[in-house]
This record gives sequence, structure tokens and C-alpha cells, in this order.
Amino acid sequence: MATFAAPVSSMDAAAALCLVLILSTTTTSLVYAQETNNGGCITDERGALLSFRAGIRSDPQNLFSSWNGQDCCQWSGVRCSNRTGHVVKLDVRNDLFFDDIYRNWYSENSHGMRGNISSSLVALHHLEYLDLSGNYLGGVDVPIPRFLGSLQSLRYLNLSCMDFHGKVPPQLGNLSRLLYLDLNNNWNLNSYGMMLHIEDISWLLRLSLLRFLDMTSVNLSAIGNWVQVVNMLYNLRVLRLRRCGLVFPQTPMVRSNLTSLKMLDLSDTGFHTINPTYWFWDVGTIRHLDLTNNEIAEAFPDAMGNMTSLEVLRLGGNHLTSIKPEVLGNLCNLRVLTLWSNLINQDISQFLEGLPHCAWSKMELLDMSCTNVTGEIPRWINQWTDLSTLQLSSNRLEGSVPSEIGMLVNLKLLYLDGNYFNGSISEEHLDSLVNLEELDLSYNSLHLKISSNWIPPFKLRRAYFPRCKMGPHFPLWLKGQKGVVYLDISDAGIVDNLPDWFWSVVSNVQYLNISFNQISGRLPRTLEFMSSAVIVDMNSNNLTGILPLLPRQLAELDISRNSLSGPLPRNFGAPFVEELLLSENSINGTIPTYICQLQSLLVLDLAKNLLAGHLPVCSEETKELNRSIRALVLYENNLSGEFPSFLESCSKLVLHDLAHNNFAGELPTWLANKLPDLSYLRLRQNKFSGSIPGQLTQLEHLQYVDLADNRISGSIPHALVNLKAMIQEDQTLWNPLVWSYERPANPDTNDSPKYEDCTVCIDYFKVVYIVLDGGVV
Repeated sequence: MATFAAPVSSMDAAAALCLVLILSTTTTSLVYAQETNNGGCITDERGALLSFRAGIRSDPQNLFSSWNGQDCCQWSGVRCSNRTGHVVKLDVRNDLFFDDIYRNWYSENSHGMRGNISSSLVALHHLEYLDLSGNYLGGVDVPIPRFLGSLQSLRYLNLSCMDFHGKVPPQLGNLSRLLYLDLNNNWNLNSYGMMLHIEDISWLLRLSLLRFLDMTSVNLSAIGNWVQVVNMLYNLRVLRLRRCGLVFPQTPMVRSNLTSLKMLDLSDTGFHTINPTYWFWDVGTIRHLDLTNNEIAEAFPDAMGNMTSLEVLRLGGNHLTSIKPEVLGNLCNLRVLTLWSNLINQDISQFLEGLPHCAWSKMELLDMSCTNVTGEIPRWINQWTDLSTLQLSSNRLEGSVPSEIGMLVNLKLLYLDGNYFNGSISEEHLDSLVNLEELDLSYNSLHLKISSNWIPPFKLRRAYFPRCKMGPHFPLWLKGQKGVVYLDISDAGIVDNLPDWFWSVVSNVQYLNISFNQISGRLPRTLEFMSSAVIVDMNSNNLTGILPLLPRQLAELDISRNSLSGPLPRNFGAPFVEELLLSENSINGTIPTYICQLQSLLVLDLAKNLLAGHLPVCSEETKELNRSIRALVLYENNLSGEFPSFLESCSKLVLHDLAHNNFAGELPTWLANKLPDLSYLRLRQNKFSGSIPGQLTQLEHLQYVDLADNRISGSIPHALVNLKAMIQEDQTLWNPLVWSYERPANPDTNDSPKYEDCTVCIDYFKVVYIVLDGGVV
């Protein structure tokens, strides 16, 4: 099952957006200071709005449900001037996209509008505020419409996260009254590239009133004079140029004109060095500086010490080995410091001692994850009284967790995972943490010694305790954590029955992991009440019952290595499930045809059960499975029939394992043509007959074949043993999906596959126990 990394903390995001929200509110008030007009809207403008609505093909949130009647000023998202009656504001922003942005980045925007932006908007001559963000109104070959440059009354324009492609129209430079421009193109993490580009940025010079500019993920690599252009925008408060492919000038500009700049984001821009004369070092007004993910390895210039207004400093994802205390010594207003994924390699007490003491009591967020710091957390950490986020994940910290950490009463997020901590976590550590929302103690040698009658003062949203000793009894203090969204108590030494109250606690989870314990009990007949669940992992326990009806939004389910029994339901829900892992149970009966309808299914593992009969026939009406499946694992059942013909349409199949069943007949000749990505083929101990198809030699990605203990006769095609993927360790030929699969540790044995880290290509070919009538041809 895929790992599930915790996203950026809410406190971290809040600190980053504070200035943006203040500016947005201020801009809105400037744009739109009067109440809604009650006298009805202007006819031509009503027609323009209706034409805009007509261009929208899909409105999942029913944002246009109020768009009826004559008075468009009363429609949702529309505001009119009380003085003139003209439409001055159109706001159909998809708030749900930004409310759950992490999920939306990894999936299609299912609740955003779809369609096109109608040119009828140009009739709204008095429109001052336009926000269409978070809706799918772009797409491949769909640029930002040029006609938006005709809306010359605009002061606020937000086109962020709309999946536009192509060139940013220079006509936007006609919007000379603009205060706020957001072209953030960070639509989807599945399409990380910069889909928008600008070849000439000089049109920005005409936007002299601009206070907010966000061009995240807009390709500016062709712009050599961007510093000079931006430097002429005297009124800028917020400048975000993240992941823009910026080219830094050979001769940096010494003096900056941006005397009002509060927030500067140059993260993911690709520069490796920090020149002491870079233009932003002398901007004493900057409060928020983000240089994340730039591979900076050298020391920061002393000029940083003059940036005394700094409150937020983000330096994560670089190669810093240290920061001189004298550089930070004057930064007494520092509230947020992120240093994750650097090479600090220092004792944590020594490093923290070097941070400005004048900021200790003000510090709200400290992230030193993956910095290779060592030693023990100092007991004087309690002097950081305002700390709400402490992230020390994946370091070499050791010793016990000091009880003084429990005096940080403002803590909301505490991440200590992936270290060498030992000893106990007691109620003394937690009793005063009334604001705690996220707690991660995973992958240490910690023992949670909590009394059975303890009632925690907090309500956790994220709770991670893998490999923490919590058992043998089920932790009763979880009973009150009914708002938990991410819960992981895997490998926690729990040997107990699953309590009835557990299901009400996890009713709102998106991620649940109770794997690798000895938890017993019967699963409920339905888990549909877990309507938000995306990933559920219960593998390696003693759970009984039949496969429950599954939540609709479920993407990954692992209940392998339990004691489930009975047949699979004809319809078990979860129509969008991607991984369904039910191996090593006692599930009997046949595989239902419902499997064929799972259009998103990537991995199906039903190995080592009691399934019998033929595989389902996926008809034309129920062949959604064929388009998606990457791994089909059915070994050690009692399945029969010929080689599954529905696989002929599974062109993306990488791994196929039918070993230890009763399949018969000849191997098909279409494998190479229909399954071009096949890397792993295991058909051991069946009743296949005939010869080895010569077409197998055309499978250029094939790396593992096991046809042992069948009734195959004839010759082995000589070219098969010389396939490129079998004779060289070429990572480009290896599909990562196969890495997580269980392959035989010793190909010479008849054993079922064993768990083994498979991080290199399988460079052997093995066909044994085959009846051969002739030699190798």
C-alpha cells in the first residue's frame, strides 16, 4: 500500500497566507465598498451574465441555482453598485478546491465548474472584481482569454488553478487599474510542468498600481530582465514567483525600489547561490521570505541580518550546512522558521541556542525535519512559549522526550517521528496540550503509558503512532477522538478485540491504518458510514466476517492476512477503488463480475484464498477494468478455465500472477501485442499445455517468467533469454509498480512469494520443471 505523507501543517499554511489574506480583504474593500443594489440589474449586463452561465457545461456545486429572476444583483456571486446599478463583482470561485487543496492536487477537480469563459463578459464595462479560480475552465490548448484585457475597470483578477495552457496574453497589461493579479497555475500535481508561459513581461510595467502578483508555475525562463521589470512595480506588497524557471542576471541589481514589499516567494526557482548583492537583501520591509527548494549550499550573506522586519523565513529543501548565529541575531520578530531537508548535522541544543534569544518567546513554528540534527531535545524548550508547531521528523535525535514539552500549551502540531527516541510518553507530556491537533510519534522506540481512565484534553485531527508500543489492550483514550481524520496505530503491539466504539471514532477518517497488530473482531457488514475514507489498511490482524460494503470515495483497501470468509459480495461499492488487496484470507466462491466495472482499479490481489471457478467475463458493458489494471494477482486459489481472455484489452498490465491454480489450455499468442508493458509473468503449477509462444520474445520489458509445473512442451525460444530487460539492470525498463510486489526470494524453490525489497531490476530468467521435446531453438 502506498505511503501516506502528512501534508503541510495548517499553522504553516496560515503563517504563509496571513499577509495575502489581509491584502485580499483590503483590495476587496477598495473594489467593492457599497452594498448590493436592490433596484434590479441592467438588462444588457444580465444578458452578459446569462451568456457566461451558458458557457458552463457542468456546475457540481449548483453555484448558478440562484441565477433566475430579473434582478441579477441578487444572484449568488454577483454584486452591483448601489449608486449606479452596474455589476461590479463576479465571484464564482470554487472554494472546495482550496478547502481540500491537497486532495484536489492529486485528482481531477470533481466539484469545480467545467466549460468555457464566454466573451460576453466584455459587456460588463464596470466590473471591478473577477474571481473564477479553482474551476476547470481551461485545459490543453486553452489559453487565458485575451478579451479579459478589455475589462479595464478591473482592480481584482484571480485566474488561479484553472488549468490554462499557452501564452499569457499581453492584453492583461491594459488593466491599468489592477491592484491584485493571481495567475497561479499550480493546477494539479499530476501535471507538474509549467503550462503557461510569458515571452515578454514588459506589459507588467503598465500595471503600476499592482499590490499583489502571483505567477506561480508560469514559465518565465525566456525573460532575462524580469528583475528590472518587477523592480518598477513600486506598490507591490506581495510577489510570488514560485517555480517560474527564473534566470538570475549575471550582474545583480544592487538597489531595490520595492519599498512596500511585505512578502517575497522565490521558492523552487532553481538558483544555487545567494549573491550578497541580490536586489531583495536591502528590502527592509519584507516580513515573509520564502527561498524553499533552491539547492542553496553556501552561507547566507550578512545582509540578511538587516532584514529586521522578517517574521517568516522559509529555507527548507536546500543544502545549507549551518546558519551563522550573527546573521540571525537581529531577527527579533521571527515567528516562523522552516529548515527541513538541509544538512545542518549539528547537536540540536547547540543549534537552537544559536537562534536569536529575543525571538524565542515569539517563535510559533519551527520545522527542522530531515536536517540530520542529533542529541536530545533540551529541557529549556519550554521557553519557546508561543510555539504552536514543532516538527523534528526524520533526524537522529535520541534519549527520552522531555516532559517539559508538555508545558508548550499553544502546541497544535507535534511531529517527532523517525528518530531514536526511547522511554515513555505519559499523561504528564500531554495533559496541558489543550490545543493539540496533530501528533506524530511514529517510528521510534516509545511506549505510550496512558492509564485506562485518562481523558485527553485535546481533539486530534491527525494521530500517527506506527511502531509505538500502545498495547496490549486497545488504547481507550482514543474513544473521545471522534474528529480524527488521519489515524495510524499500525504495528503498535495491540492484542485485543476491536471495541464497538471504534467505528464511531473513525467515521470521519480519510486515512486509517491499524495493520500489523493482533486485533480481532468481526467487521461490520458495511463501512459506507466512513464516507470520507480514501485509504484503509487493516492488513495482518485477526479480523473476521465477509468483505463489507465499502465507502464510495475509497481509493485503497488492504485487509490481507486476516480471517475473512464467505464469498465476495456481488456489489461491494467503492466504484473508484485503485488498490484492492484481500490476499491470505479464507474468501470462497467465485470472483463477481462487479470487478469488471471498477474503472480506476490498478491492483487486484486475491491471492491465497479459497476462490474457485472461472474468472468473470468482462463484456463490452462491463470492461472498465481493462483500461486501468496494472497488477492482477490470483495465485494459490482453485481457479480454473483458460488463460483469461479479458486481459487482451488490459494494455497497461505490468504484473500477472496465476500460479498454483487449475488454469488449462494453451498460452495465447497475443501477449506481446496486447500487453506491451508486461514485466512479471508467473503461471507456475497450473495445467497449461502446448508450446511457449515465440511472440513472448517481443515483450521488451519482460523481466521475470515462471512457467514451472505445467504441461508445456516443445522448445524454448532462444531470443527469450536475451531480452534486454533480463540481461541488464536498466532502471528505465522497470515499472515502479512491481517494486512493491512480493517476488520469490529464491527462484529455484516452489515457495510462494516472500516479502523482499525489490529496488533493482530482476536480471534473471527462470523456466523450470517444463516438459521439453526439443532443444533451445
